[in-house]
Amino acid sequence: MEPRAAFFDAPEGVRISFRFAAAGASDVTVRIAGEDGEIRSYELPALAPGSHELVWDGLTAAAKAAPDGTYRVLVGERGGALQSAGAVTLRGHRYPLKAPHSFRGPVGEFGAGRSGGRTHRGFDVNAACGKPLFAVRGGTVVRRRSNPRLDGNFVVVAGLAEDRTYRYSHLAAPSPLRRGERVHTGAVVGRVGRTGNARSVGCHLHFEIRAGGRFIDPEPHLRAWDRYS
Repeated sequence: MEPRAAFFDAPEGVRISFRFAAAGASDVTVRIAGEDGEIRSYELPALAPGSHELVWDGLTAAAKAAPDGTYRVLVGERGGALQSAGAVTLRGHRYPLKAPHSFRGPVGEFGAGRSGGRTHRGFDVNAACGKPLFAVRGGTVVRRRSNPRLDGNFVVVAGLAEDRTYRYSHLAAPSPLRRGERVHTGAVVGRVGRTGNARSVGCHLHFEIRAGGRFIDPEPHLRAWDRYS
């Protein structure tokens, strides 16, 4: 099974490969189970003996995103004993950068004061201008604009199978994505820049998360994603 570690909604998905020998075609069950039991099952009718592959999209039987965790894959003839086909560790989100990066400090934290009585609604990550930025979660582009006074070039992606949106601001150039476009986890959403009001403070990503329509602090999420991405 590949890969052994995967991100939810990554374009390659989780490929489950198996083979069996039999006198003729067989009905096959593929079961995906986590710590609390089965979350998804596939029934594959009349498979010919030999090698086969299917791709798990990371969704449960209820069409919800599977929680972060390690999942076992079991395969066998329908109604018979199932055999292990391996395991995969699935993560729902990834870090938006692969390049060297650092946090901007107190001025870049969520809730930090801003001119005019505003507060900072995101979290700032320093990185060299031009470095690619990746979608932390697959989904659909809901906004793509430029605001020279504040965000500069920015793009907003609504996360798949969750009630969250993610904003990437101060991009070096307009995002290559278009409004309404479907993107996968890890897709390039733009490049680190200093557009908008970042002109005077240097290259960085301003990153926002809205959950249920409310702004939440991205820092604990970014730190967690950074540890395993």
